[in-house]
Amino acid sequence: MEEIYSYTLLALGSVIFWLILHYWYKIKSREYIQSFIDSQETVIILSTEEKVTMINKESLKLLGFNSLAEFQKSKKQLLEFFQEVRGCDDCLDKYTYGKKWIVALYEGKRKNNKVKISSKADSLGHYYQIKVSKFKNSQEYILNFTDISSLEREKHKLEKSADFDPLTNVYNRVKLMSIFKDLKYASKHNEVVSLILFDIDKFKRINDTYGHNIGDKVLIELSSLVKGMLREHDILARWGGEEFVILLSDTSIEKAKVITERIRREIEKYPFETVKKVTCSFGITELTSRDDNQVDFLERADQALYEAKEGGRNRVVVKLKSKNH
Repeated sequence: MEEIYSYTLLALGSVIFWLILHYWYKIKSREYIQSFIDSQETVIILSTEEKVTMINKESLKLLGFNSLAEFQKSKKQLLEFFQEVRGCDDCLDKYTYGKKWIVALYEGKRKNNKVKISSKADSLGHYYQIKVSKFKNSQEYILNFTDISSLEREKHKLEKSADFDPLTNVYNRVKLMSIFKDLKYASKHNEVVSLILFDIDKFKRINDTYGHNIGDKVLIELSSLVKGMLREHDILARWGGEEFVILLSDTSIEKAKVITERIRREIEKYPFETVKKVTCSFGITELTSRDDNQVDFLERADQALYEAKEGGRNRVVVKLKSKNH
């Protein structure tokens, strides 16, 4: 609700800004226009399709120039300052529309348009919402960049809280289930994906002996330890309680077993802060083209984990899908 309210205020301020600016342009006073845009805290630029014709102080500060003349002398295009932002559908970069980006935004091809620019003033990446208008009977466009970095940070926090376990800061079960849906594509194309399901041996005894706060610390230490042993593109998620899941892409079941044994040994010898020694049991399986859904995948890993527990704990068990199923 706060985000909607903030964007509403931005829109209202923008309308007032346009009315004043268009008035000064109508009476053909560029001196007054320059004075007016310099008084604004937002980034304001006047430009034709090819060339920046007027720029305010905030824009110069952001881009790292002292004057319009210095900017023009640099031969740089505004587009060059737009950073690529992965996973942001509303964000523009220099490839989105190419050199025709101003016209594309003016014609309203997309309702929401954001860019990320690295500020020369504070060396931080800032997000801006762009609004493009055009003076009547003119080739000049007005580009208004409103800093929405604080809104984007709040949005990112909300998105992160939805995907991550708040205690261990690894993916949660909901996020993992969404990742499982994408595995259907992998199985159809015979991509190799291995799954490791593991939990802490006799975790209830840790909670009963030391208390739940220490139990939580063990979960935090364990997840941090395991995460540090994985590749950047591997996935670690808390499945629930003391159970965790690891997804290893491009990893055969043989390699997965080697990796899992190394993780098991590192956990066994790691000096946990209070309880000192912790062990884990592991069940491993691999995704096959015969898996109808993620349930088959998980059930095999769960069966393997059960066998590891029954076999004395602190061990690794592999479970492959039968060729008859």
